[in-house]
Amino acid sequence: MSGNGASALGVKQVGYFDCAGGGQVVVDGRVAFVAHMKAPHGTTVVDVSDPARPRQLASIEVPAGTHSHKVRAGNGLMLVNREAHGQASSPNAPRGLGIYDVSNPSRPREITLWRSGGTGVHRFTFDGRYAYISPEMDGYLGNIVVILDLADPSRPQEVGRWWMPGQWA
Repeated sequence: MSGNGASALGVKQVGYFDCAGGGQVVVDGRVAFVAHMKAPHGTTVVDVSDPARPRQLASIEVPAGTHSHKVRAGNGLMLVNREAHGQASSPNAPRGLGIYDVSNPSRPREITLWRSGGTGVHRFTFDGRYAYISPEMDGYLGNIVVILDLADPSRPQEVGRWWMPGQWA
């Protein structure tokens, strides 16, 4: 464990994997997806089929001034947020929701980037077909809720949006 004296009743460390970390971790079957806080680290794909010996399968980088600290996976897809981060953020940096084919987790393949306005997508969830995201969108103040249908992941379709009164600018 961490050497700070922390412990948890009934929990025993069985393996260790060193990576940039700092973001969300999700497990889909025998694969863990680790999101990172700072560029160039985007997402690390880890084989956890042997929990005592996790091993890196792939790593995805992001441009300076962005991060992808949130990740979800299911149905052979991996979704990551693309959000402006830090002082070096370029107005031309890709912002939105990255959609990847991870049917072969050793070779994630970007299918598309659904682009949003503002700083990009912050939090989201994914049920295997629909992505429920919180992007900044042109014409609104702050983050709103947008629902994307990913039946065809190469062509995400917005099927709904919701915002609080006063967010429509």
